[in-house]
Amino acid sequence: MELHPSWQAIRDAEDLVPVPLDDRGQPVVPAELSAEGGDERWLVIAPGNARLHPDFAGVLRARASLRRDVGIYYADEAETEAGRAPRLHLKPAQNLALLLAYDYIGSPIIVLQTTFQRLRGFRADAGPAQVYDLVLRAIRAGIGVDRIPVVMVAHPQGRPRIPIAARRAAVEHWIGNAGHLLEVVQGRTVESLQLRRHFDTHPEVTLVVPTRQSRQTHVTDATYGKPHIVNLLDSLAATDWPMERVQVVIGDDIEDGAIYDGRNDPFGVRRILTPRANGAPFNYAAKMNRLWREATTEYVVLMNDDIVVQQGGWLRAMMTFAMDEDVGGVGARLLYGDGTIQHAGMPGGLFGATAHAWIQQPAAAPTYGDWAVVHREWSMVTGALFATRRSVLDTLGGFDERFTLEFNDVDLCLRMQLLGYRIVYTPFAELLHYEKASRGATLPRGDEVALFLKRWTELLDNDPAFHPGFDLASTFITPKQAVDSWYGR
Repeated sequence: MELHPSWQAIRDAEDLVPVPLDDRGQPVVPAELSAEGGDERWLVIAPGNARLHPDFAGVLRARASLRRDVGIYYADEAETEAGRAPRLHLKPAQNLALLLAYDYIGSPIIVLQTTFQRLRGFRADAGPAQVYDLVLRAIRAGIGVDRIPVVMVAHPQGRPRIPIAARRAAVEHWIGNAGHLLEVVQGRTVESLQLRRHFDTHPEVTLVVPTRQSRQTHVTDATYGKPHIVNLLDSLAATDWPMERVQVVIGDDIEDGAIYDGRNDPFGVRRILTPRANGAPFNYAAKMNRLWREATTEYVVLMNDDIVVQQGGWLRAMMTFAMDEDVGGVGARLLYGDGTIQHAGMPGGLFGATAHAWIQQPAAAPTYGDWAVVHREWSMVTGALFATRRSVLDTLGGFDERFTLEFNDVDLCLRMQLLGYRIVYTPFAELLHYEKASRGATLPRGDEVALFLKRWTELLDNDPAFHPGFDLASTFITPKQAVDSWYGR
């Protein structure tokens, strides 16, 4: 096939081998792949009609010189159709949950020849998803996969997309013998997939809830005027989980328990008094550390009392990932009482620290990459609803109690990541959250802000789940457009 002229630099480089994709997305495998190559020989896989970065080889070599442990690189893309501003596809570092939802990696894929040989090349049965399948198999094999956060490919005729049926088949092949535990179903968009777990035996789960019996006065709906904890308990019965496998541990600051009189909940409830002396400051982290240690189950869900369950499958969605040994915690999609987004992930670097992406945007509003409606990994999620394991909390010692109100959940997520755990967000657990309704809006203390920034600024400024090319002064995630870029010419 005839390649775009910008591929000439690839052809002329001794350490690069062009592997163009044809009009059907199939790799056109060159004869060079059968020859033995050294560690420095890279296969460059991209659509044949794509334009390549003018210094493609130089950018790749500079990156590869820093990471000898990486066998596959991918990079950012731009769609440059005539008459339209370039549309950028900026990508996080390796993000397995997102990759299973859709092919965010796209092209280019740059594969070390020895890695390609180790994986035994493309799997012909994968059809138009052969490259996507190759990346999945590399991750399973423990091969390093990393991004180059630079636009390396431009598509004058639109970015190619793999048919969802082919991607679904590739994910099912990747699941393999675990197919009796996991299934792949349609996601919340026409182009996305959802990973869902089967349960022969549902594990026991403890829900840990702090309260001071505050009442809902922020939104006029069926919950108005009732104690938040009562609204939560009333809604929990709709959860699609065997109720005899659910325990609720309530940490109550109020001694009077009249609001619980006459209840006959289908799940177990244990109320622990956590009184505070008059004028004593509230320390959320200390209270939650006491409460999760009361759990007698491995699986624990930390949740605020101003949460209301709307859909029964929320716990199943969270446990789909929380049961993975390499996952430290799972966050949910939370909506305010007026239906706008409260939480759909927390990128690092926003406003010099972190913030909730798309906060107060309509629930149906489009989001960059559909990231608010697909499961993906973030470096941080809110602790307002957080599924984890008792053993992980034991290892970390729970929350750092120096963060009395804010940052304790973010700090916990980041410490989990330092131990190699993934933090997953799933939109298939969608609940209402009357944020801060139970304790009011309180500004964090200056010493806590200083401690948080001193500990985490370097990581937040280089958040692997985000991208340096985004506008960091807006919660509506959007790329910064380069004034003078090679792909815009």
